[in-house]
Order: sequence, then structure tokens, then C-alpha cells
Amino acid sequence: MAKHMTLDTRKGIAHGLSCGLTFAEMAGMFHRAESTIANEVKNRMIWSNKGYGCTNAVCEHFDACSKIYRTPAGKKTPFKSQRRCFEMCEDFRQRTCADLGHAPYVCNGCDRQNTRPLRKRFYVADAAQENYKGILSDARRGTQADESVIADMNAALKDPIKTGRQSIRAVMAAKPTSFHGFSERSVYNYANSQLFDVKRGDMPLMCRRKPPKPGKTVAKADAKCRVGRSYQDYLSFLGVNFGVQPVEVDTVVGAPDGKVLFTMMFSCGLMLAFLRDAKTAQTTTRIFNMLQDVAGLELFMTLFPVVLGDNGPEFSNPKMVEFFRPDPKHNPTKLERRTWMFFCDPYRSTQKPHVENNHLLIRRVMPKGASFDGLRQEQADRMISHVNSYPRQSLGGRTPYDEFVSFYGERGRAFLEKLDVRRINADCVTLAPSLLGPEFKREADNAILRKNGVTKRGL
Repeated sequence: MAKHMTLDTRKGIAHGLSCGLTFAEMAGMFHRAESTIANEVKNRMIWSNKGYGCTNAVCEHFDACSKIYRTPAGKKTPFKSQRRCFEMCEDFRQRTCADLGHAPYVCNGCDRQNTRPLRKRFYVADAAQENYKGILSDARRGTQADESVIADMNAALKDPIKTGRQSIRAVMAAKPTSFHGFSERSVYNYANSQLFDVKRGDMPLMCRRKPPKPGKTVAKADAKCRVGRSYQDYLSFLGVNFGVQPVEVDTVVGAPDGKVLFTMMFSCGLMLAFLRDAKTAQTTTRIFNMLQDVAGLELFMTLFPVVLGDNGPEFSNPKMVEFFRPDPKHNPTKLERRTWMFFCDPYRSTQKPHVENNHLLIRRVMPKGASFDGLRQEQADRMISHVNSYPRQSLGGRTPYDEFVSFYGERGRAFLEKLDVRRINADCVTLAPSLLGPEFKREADNAILRKNGVTKRGL
């Protein structure tokens, strides 16, 4: 008997589910335990929005709903008669199919999957195989620290280092259980990656030591972050969620160890940009939390249904991007989903070509090697407003700003105004370093000279 399941076995399970076979019947066919087949399906099934929301019956309160909607003309109509009322109603509670609560737990082979407007679950063989390969690969990669372990380490280090000026070694010796068996070197790497509240300046000896060389790998918040979120998982997700508009995210780097520019690009061509002090998962989480506060949960889920990033450390905590805490004061452990996040394959930036190509416009204003440390967010907003007001041949001569507003309406326009992203007249569009002021222009000119091997000494 094979120890590990193969792709052929998983294809057989998917086919068996489509044919209505039970777990026991498939266990006999593939010479596996019934629990093995059941766990395979439950652990690797994926959600789908196929057919979701084609009627308002997706709400638990639909049958008994008595809410009244008043039209702009003053006419009263039942709220549930409005198109997609579940997107407008604050009392909406998602209805789930009762059949998903028992075997086979998925919609494969269900004769009602095309008529029910509820969210569905499927077992897809290729996606299950990629999930398995991701777990197998990540299990062989160094130490694994999840969010709770990082929180325990941070709590143990914060006061002794910030107040008592102790070293990490001393704290680890005094509180060994708080570090869950991780080595001193690993803890120092996490500190250098800014996963803790303590900084290099809080540790007496760290500032005397030579800092890590630019380009050194930064520790990830969760080394298993790619499991179930690979590029193949992304393609499978799009395959069963028709019409979903993904958002590509990336980071534009300035001078080494300086500020960076976090970028996100919508399918309509519009880009947002946010200055950050470093490439860390915490800053990425803060940006998404801020965007939810600005847009509201309903519009946020419309704008960011799925996010595609690369393998940088800034995207290494996808759970806190995908979920939010609806009641952090009274129930801080409760999480609700707001989006889905996936990763490109390593060294395959071509898998998110739109955001990468748009960076060429940003580099006209912010050349490689130029430091972003002297910039403010309002300057980044000004720059991105000009980039979004630049007509594109791919849009038929229209601007990304106009396309975004046309697609999302006045809600989209109000969202951009809150972020200080505005439409610039075509005659006033400037894609040059001078847009950000004379000081940055000098910095950009010096960066170009350095790139060409010219220094002040050479001049």
C-alpha cells in the first residue's frame, strides 16, 4: 500500500464524488481506510462562489423578512424584493447548505449545485495535489513560527528589553518556555525582521554590530503561508469563481534598509500606493485594515475579493490579510473572512504582470536607488494620482481612474477621494521626479548618477 496519495488517486476520489460514491466504497477501490478518504476531502476542499447570489435567498432571514425599503420616489416596497438586498442589508446572515454538514461535505455530484444560490465547496484533484506538495515542501524548511508563537515571544521580550535593557539571550535564559524551543539565532532573525515590538535600538549590543547586508533574506511571519495558497490554487480558485476581479500587490524598493512603497493594482488598471517604513507583514496587515475602515466591509469585499502577491516577507501573514476581528474588544479571537490571498511561484513575477508593468511608470518618478526616506504619504498620493490619470492604449485611450469610477460608480469615487487619489487633467500629468519636489529631484538625479558609476568625488 502506498504511503502517500498520488495525483491519480486524488483524480479517482474527485471522480467518485461526482458519481455519488460513498467514502466506504472509495476506500475499498483505492485500498485506503475510510477515514483517510474522508480526511483527504475535508482537509483539501475549497470554497466556490459559483452561482452565488443569483437570488436573495442566500440570507437566513429571507423567508421571514419584513423590512421595508423606501425608494427615492418615496414608494415603500419589501426590502427583499430589491436586487441583491443581501449586499445592502446590515442584518444579512449568510445561509449555508445543510448538506455540507455531513458526508461527503462537498458539492461534487450534487444535482442541485446549479440551482442553489448558496456558496459551494468542491474537491478538485489538481488543487488538492498542489496543497499536498506545498505542505510537504514547507515541512522541510527550517523553523516554523505561527502568529501565536510570535506573540508569546514578543510578550516575553518587550518589557525586559525596552525597560530593563536586557539582551535576548538573558530573556531566553529567564523565560525558556516562552520561546517554544526556538534558537537564539532564530529569535534574533525575527527581531531583525521587525516581527517584535522591540527594535535594534532597544538592544545595547545590536547597534554596535554590523547590520545585515542589503538583500539578506528577511524572516517570514509564517513559513507555511503558501500552503493552500500557491499559484495553482489561485488558478483553481478563479476556475470555480467566475468573474472575480483579482488585485495584484507588490513592493517598490528605494534605498537599502529605507522606506518602501507598497502597491496594489486593480484589474481596471488603477493603482494604489502606500509608503511603509519596512517590508514587514505587520505593515501590510495595517494597510488592509486601514482600507477596510475607509471603504467599509461591504465595499472592501467588492474591491478585494482575491489578492495575488509574491513570496516576499511582507506577504508572509496572509491569514491577517484574509480575516479581520469583528469584535476585538469583547471577542478578540473571533475572525471573519474578508478576502482570499494567493502567491505567485518563486521567481515568476510574470504571473502578476499588470502591477509589474505599472511600476515602469512609477520608476519615471521614483528612479531605482533613490531614497524614499524623505517622502510623505501625501507625495505618494500625488504621484499615484498622476499615474492613474495617464491614458493607456490598453484601455482605449481612457485613464485607469475613469475606468475604476465607471466600474465601481460613486462609491468608488468616494473611496478614492478618502485616499486623496484624484483625477488630473491630461495637460497637467507629470511623470518626472520634479513632481515630488526639488529635494527629491536632487535625490533622484544623484541616484541616476550613481547607477551610471558617477560619484561626487568623480565630479
